[in-house]
Amino acid sequence: MMQNWQRTLGRALGVGAGIAAAGAAVVGFGGATLARILVTPELAPEEPVTVTRIEREGERLVVQLRGAHAALPGQYSFLFAGGAGHARLGPVIGRSGIEARREVLGVPSGSLAPGVSGRITGWWYTEPEETGLRTERIEYATELGQAEAWIIHPNRVRRGSRGRWAVHVHGRGALPAETLRGVLPLARAGVTSLVISYRNDPGAPRGEHGRYGIGIAESRDVDAAIAEAVRRGADRVTLVGWSMGGTAVLRSATSGPLRTAVDGIVLDSPAVDWPALLRHQANTMRVPSTLADVGISLLERGVVRGGEAAGLDFASLSPEAVADSLTVPVLLHASRGDTFVPSAGAERFAAERPDLVQLRLTTAGEHVKIWNTDPIGWEDSTEAFVRALPRPGWRGELPDTAWGVS
Repeated sequence: MMQNWQRTLGRALGVGAGIAAAGAAVVGFGGATLARILVTPELAPEEPVTVTRIEREGERLVVQLRGAHAALPGQYSFLFAGGAGHARLGPVIGRSGIEARREVLGVPSGSLAPGVSGRITGWWYTEPEETGLRTERIEYATELGQAEAWIIHPNRVRRGSRGRWAVHVHGRGALPAETLRGVLPLARAGVTSLVISYRNDPGAPRGEHGRYGIGIAESRDVDAAIAEAVRRGADRVTLVGWSMGGTAVLRSATSGPLRTAVDGIVLDSPAVDWPALLRHQANTMRVPSTLADVGISLLERGVVRGGEAAGLDFASLSPEAVADSLTVPVLLHASRGDTFVPSAGAERFAAERPDLVQLRLTTAGEHVKIWNTDPIGWEDSTEAFVRALPRPGWRGELPDTAWGVS
């Protein structure tokens, strides 16, 4: 997850004034370290939040938490016991020093008790069945092999919605459950959702070198998911991408073999300017921005191995390059309160294509946590956008591909 990335970089480089004055050799080492951290999946998320007290206040159960993001505005999930436990928490109702108090809205799994450690996450559901909608657990064919996915059916298929599907794609270091918040507004619009895992996820094949392709390699799994939806009856597909998943769906929609089947895109906190993102991370860690430039160069040339054998094409992922290739409407949820992926890239992207991009910019909401600060606004705007999408001109053709579609 994002905090892991920053802490790992800090430990690896020994963040401080010494790095700022370091020589070329140290900058080269630091750039390579930053590059490897960017493309290497984390083994397990850290659990930096501890339950210090649980008490009953009238009819409500209140938990007191200490740690990172304990006092974030909005409603969140608290995942604990290595992800086996899950509690839903309401907004902050009080603070005491470095601790925050929140109402416990429900505990779908596990036993919440003082001393338990976990993490605050924007996820609201951890399993697709928690949405209350009919769910199928399937596998779909990718160029690397079979990957797990969930099909989530709307309660009612509205007139004109038959054949409408969506593919939901999570971000770097997350899991498919991250995207489940986005399923319900599409279901209300009569859209069937395909929530996918992709390369290097649990339940999916290992990617090139076991590393991320910053959305480039992962976009081919999005292409495969679109093909799976089409085989199952989709005649148009909406793409929904979170963070690095936003990179993947934008690439699939602008240059993928099934881009003509895409009718629109919903993005949340998308990574649309990777060089700026790496420079921002270097600045956050108080190390020279030249480390980011070195890391980018090493990944582009394949000196540091990423998820693409020939190296990572950062230039093709700039806001201007992607905007130039865009042909379908986009709803973009972004926050100026995002301290991990600055909203400037998303704002530049929207400014490049005001004819197609609808920017919903907020000042509150951390990275991929915009829904949590305003779930009603997020869902209403998303549902309205999806309902209004025009039908693409695609006629149902499927190209020959490495994953056996013909």
